Amino acid sequence: MMKTDILIFSSVALALASCKKNEDSKMMKQTYATETTVTDDNGKIDSAITTSMEKDVNGNVTKNYSFPYKAADGSRAKATFDDNGKSKTVTIEANNMKYVLDFKKATTTGELYERNSISAETTNDSLLISQGNNVIHLGKVK
Repeated sequence: MMKTDILIFSSVALALASCKKNEDSKMMKQTYATETTVTDDNGKIDSAITTSMEKDVNGNVTKNYSFPYKAADGSRAKATFDDNGKSKTVTIEANNMKYVLDFKKATTTGELYERNSISAETTNDSLLISQGNNVIHLGKVK
């Protein structure tokens, strides 16, 4: 009888421990995602840009803008710019790697982001990534 009780208690404890808690259920979010078509200076449609807005329970809105980029050697990267009103970041995804950089300052041609000795400077049509002596120039895909 005692072995049965221990076995039942162990089974219940194991079942409860293996349940995954969903942390997102504590806070409700509303997400609005759109695929935008943006025209460049010549009136050509650039449909590679995606935007989304996320609104949490407190009414805080996070804006996301994603742009595809291409290097001279043909490799590709995606940059996602996030702005939640308090902080701005850029997430650069390339070669199965992800780099998150913090906004430092606005420049005359764009913005400067930096974290852990990696910096990225944006312009209207390019992204210049620097780490030590390595510099990677990426152009927006149109």
